[in-house]
Amino acid sequence: MFPLAVNLIFLSIALLGIWCGTSGLYALYNVAAGEYKFSNRPVTVDAAVGKLALASAMVVAPVLLWKFANSFVLGGDITYSMFNYGASSRGSTCDQIRLAVTYFFMCLGALAWLVAGIKLYHATTGQHGGSGSAFLYLVGGTLAFFINDVAQLVSTTIKMDVSLANVCSMMGS
Repeated sequence: MFPLAVNLIFLSIALLGIWCGTSGLYALYNVAAGEYKFSNRPVTVDAAVGKLALASAMVVAPVLLWKFANSFVLGGDITYSMFNYGASSRGSTCDQIRLAVTYFFMCLGALAWLVAGIKLYHATTGQHGGSGSAFLYLVGGTLAFFINDVAQLVSTTIKMDVSLANVCSMMGS
């Protein structure tokens, strides 16, 4: 269920990107034509180009997530292997719970990216997008999406296993 939820959130991000791109193109048209009859705040070229840049980033969000992962969590190999869409063998109950928790964090990470996109879109329209920084949502979403890889980095750094797989091994499953 969670991989489907992650894909639906990425689809929502892409649809919001299409909306943002359309409004960016319309804003560029208004700037070029000099038409401001339906707005009391004239659109600037910077805002229009910002909307187009945001739209392009939102449409290719999964690819950007993988590129950010290469910077933040060194590639995300563990998470990549979870999305092979092949027939996975059923493991122990503890392994299934570990996978469900991992997919839950991936869903939270994708949702954080959606919130960051909405905040950035509001910033291009001159509105306040609520509390929190879009950058923190982007970084936090990336780290949540790649929770296993982040746990592996922390384990390597502090020389102590803090991964979800360690919980199963401690329980004897």
